[in-house]
Amino acid sequence: MANPSTRPWLFMGLVFILAWLVYLAILGPKRPGGGRLAPPRLERALIAHQADFSWKLRDLNDQPVDLSKFRGRALFLNIWATWCPPCVEEMPSIANLADNARLKNVAFVCVSTDESIDQVRAFLRDKHWSMTILRASEVPEVFATSGIPATFVIAPSGRIVTSELGAAQWDDPTVVDYLEELSKKSVTPKKSGESDD
Repeated sequence: MANPSTRPWLFMGLVFILAWLVYLAILGPKRPGGGRLAPPRLERALIAHQADFSWKLRDLNDQPVDLSKFRGRALFLNIWATWCPPCVEEMPSIANLADNARLKNVAFVCVSTDESIDQVRAFLRDKHWSMTILRASEVPEVFATSGIPATFVIAPSGRIVTSELGAAQWDDPTVVDYLEELSKKSVTPKKSGESDD
């Protein structure tokens, strides 16, 4: 039981918390489109990092898969987990993006960080998504972030050209245009000073 001298402070604290929750519900930040996720920013990476294609992953049958399998083509790489609500929220838009006929030359790989492959299998039951779903127990430094979902877009040259931390509406037309253009980039060596992405 609270000390009688602390009751006013507890009451004021509860009132403040309640007022803050009401503020967030009524006046707080809203997503564009009334609850729908916003499209990603797709800003160019400030520092040119090469993707780590030595990353050892596992498929849904627990068989080893090397990320190098996707080297040489545009790669949409999403790191997620079934226990992460924003990750789950954006997955249908990634599935729609992966099904876009204009992006047939883009590899879509979603890497779960779930501890159990059974959780991933259960989540995917009755979902007929065309992206490649893999699992990892560790994340290479170049893909390490402060949270998930985290998405990396990798050019055919292997350079990470942009990344997004947090959920986004990935099937937005701007993303389709961006990825289609990126998928047309050549992996042939460039002359000195020439950009490949």
